[in-house]
Amino acid sequence: MKKEGILFQGLCIQEKQRLDFVEEEGFYYNKRNPAKKAEKKYADVTYFLLYIIGKNQMCKNLVQDMETQWRDYLQERARSSIYQGEVFWCSLTGEEKECAEAALGLLEDIRGQEEERAELAWIGFWYLINKGFQEAYCFFKGIPRTTFQVICQRAREKNQERFMGIGYLCMEFLFAEELEVQIEKNGTYPLLYGCMKTCQKMWESCLESEKTK
Repeated sequence: MKKEGILFQGLCIQEKQRLDFVEEEGFYYNKRNPAKKAEKKYADVTYFLLYIIGKNQMCKNLVQDMETQWRDYLQERARSSIYQGEVFWCSLTGEEKECAEAALGLLEDIRGQEEERAELAWIGFWYLINKGFQEAYCFFKGIPRTTFQVICQRAREKNQERFMGIGYLCMEFLFAEELEVQIEKNGTYPLLYGCMKTCQKMWESCLESEKTK
């Protein structure tokens, strides 16, 4: 099982190419053939995926139908993870929180070191989101490429309440990666990083303030 991509490294928000040379009077100084170096910036999508999954009725139904022992195990894994932002978990209630905890438990096993558990969790996680977000899966399954503008418009249509749009956008990127769909990015794409960092900082703010007391 691969250990790379959005679920492991985060969403690549910025990828710049810079020339590693000093220019002097219009000529390359010392290095006539400068090498390009990539500067990448990633954003953690975990909270965004958990939020959109927790709000999804099909995902909630699937979690409630899980074997009790399996669901309890996943929720316990979630409670021992680093994703304990107080504001985030307070934004979910009842079955939404239980669903998000189960999804986080699956992610913790996927990212863990035990290969057998990771494989099982991978199957469970993809089954959960494929059922819950069938429309998004079908959209990406039938195309080789799309644009950032198109998926943003699709996400805006899902923005019934705060953070739903950006959560759905992260889910779209995840499906696109899995189905190897190319997303052409426009000039506004790097602005997504600041938006995601602001949301994540807000969700974690109470937890961080408690640590500093």
